[in-house]
Amino acid sequence: MEFCSISTPNFWIGILLLAAFSFHLGWFPVIGDDGPAALVLPCAALALPIAGVLAQVTREGLERALDQPFALTARARGATEHRIRVRHALRHAALPVLTLSGWVLGELLAGTVVVETVFARQGLGHVVVAAVRGRDFPVVTGVVVLSALVFSLINIAVDLLYGLADPRIGAAA
Repeated sequence: MEFCSISTPNFWIGILLLAAFSFHLGWFPVIGDDGPAALVLPCAALALPIAGVLAQVTREGLERALDQPFALTARARGATEHRIRVRHALRHAALPVLTLSGWVLGELLAGTVVVETVFARQGLGHVVVAAVRGRDFPVVTGVVVLSALVFSLINIAVDLLYGLADPRIGAAA
């Protein structure tokens, strides 16, 4: 399932979500920005590929951590498999996920342009497309600088979270 969500483009996921949940079932509005229900499908279209990538990295990190000597020691002391996964292995698997989440949030900013177009939403991506078409370079520059600032702040936050996920990193600094 995760490979399918990773390899499917955001716009195609959006079209499939519209077809299933708006046209067929009628649960969510097709177009417009009336209330939180109108945000569910665009958020899902953006989140599914990201969730697939993060799930794959988390699974690989957990498998690697469960093969480490600390997991064997915890099993020898009588810890349950659930406790070993949640208390010990998940902390070791969190570092690659944190690293990747900073990059993924940058990709999320890029994917919003297409998703806004599919769901006919007025957002920052729509502003950028209109500015590029109208050759409004100050607006394009402003959005690029704002995106770079947000991306930099997210990566700083990810670096600070490393110390919480693994205290050895905070002690080494």
